[in-house]
Amino acid sequence: MRNKLSTSKKLILYTAVFTAILCIICSIHSIYSSKSNRAAATLQTDQILKPTYYACIVGNYVVIYKDGDTEPYMTTDIDVRALPDADKKMLNQGIILSDQTAINHFLEDYGS
Repeated sequence: MRNKLSTSKKLILYTAVFTAILCIICSIHSIYSSKSNRAAATLQTDQILKPTYYACIVGNYVVIYKDGDTEPYMTTDIDVRALPDADKKMLNQGIILSDQTAINHFLEDYGS
């Protein structure tokens, strides 16, 4: 003969099972959101620590500075007198270069 559970015992059992499932779901969600938060924090830290450079005109030549430095990062042999007026205008305002790759592209574009 089978024992039948009373309604109140069934309710307690179902509540316990539901609570356990809910705890598992919350734990899984917490693990995945924690990983994505760490990845986002790493990306933000990398962007903050990455130096920014800018190109400008000093004398008649293009010079590249690292943001915050007073000494040039690189002095080029690009004579601004040979550049179009639009390029001179941008260089007078300063052209921001995010990293070494951007510097290399800039130098290729301006022929150095």
